Amino acid sequence: MKNLIAGVDIGGTHVTVCLVDIESGKLFKESYARITIDPSMDKNAVIQTWASVIKESFAKAQLPIGKVGIAMPGPFDYEKGISYIKGLHKYESLYGENVKELLGIALQMAPAQVRMINDASAYLLGEMNCGAGTGFSNLVGITLGTGLGSAAFYNNQLEEGDLYCTDFDGGKAEDFISARWLLKSYEMQTGEKLKGVKELALRNEKDAVAKKLFQTFGQNLGKVLVQRYSIQSPEIIIVGGNISKAWDAFIPETNKTIEMSSKSFNLRPAILGEEAALIGASYLHAS
Repeated sequence: MKNLIAGVDIGGTHVTVCLVDIESGKLFKESYARITIDPSMDKNAVIQTWASVIKESFAKAQLPIGKVGIAMPGPFDYEKGISYIKGLHKYESLYGENVKELLGIALQMAPAQVRMINDASAYLLGEMNCGAGTGFSNLVGITLGTGLGSAAFYNNQLEEGDLYCTDFDGGKAEDFISARWLLKSYEMQTGEKLKGVKELALRNEKDAVAKKLFQTFGQNLGKVLVQRYSIQSPEIIIVGGNISKAWDAFIPETNKTIEMSSKSFNLRPAILGEEAALIGASYLHAS
């Protein structure tokens, strides 16, 4: 039990915590805890909510509060624990605050016990150690969801990704490779507003507009991957996020686009789901 570390995945609407055995990479599922959160709350309410679900996880395991690894979106100084999130309609109240210190106070432990990492980097770290990236030393992980997340492991260094802001087609890559683009494009072409990509994916076989949008999405993804990662030439690119569940709707076009550029990338679906970020965050305490 001494190897159990709390992996925390902080999203815009939910916080998930589970203790992870960093020797085996397995989740101690009896400690799983999840809470819904309003990211517009004041800083004290946000910190207390995060702390409450972390405490709940340790309590479920009948353990005193110990080391915590946190995966969360940026911009953030993860080493120092200072938030620079602004203008993203979430956690604005934490701007400029030292989150490690605030959590240390709320959890009654030293701030050094709290380590933090970008959520996409945590996802890749989890897949590297226990998932689709096991055994590879030069790889990229991308998450396809509301936005476009990425991270890379190259020259024995984990690198926070910049794929979202890569210049593409007069804008940024995230403008064309995201749930926002898919849903907005569908609404513009049909006048119908869908709740999410899952609903769009269910229409892929019988709806010509949906089918074409997923194909274009796949082509955009292929072009951006070639543009950004040709020099690195990763052994594999792990693809996760909610949109990856519609794999067959867009990946064939992605592969075709890559082949047309005379490049060759090995695209593989992530296999750990939301567990990847929890495992990756916990591994911040592995050394």
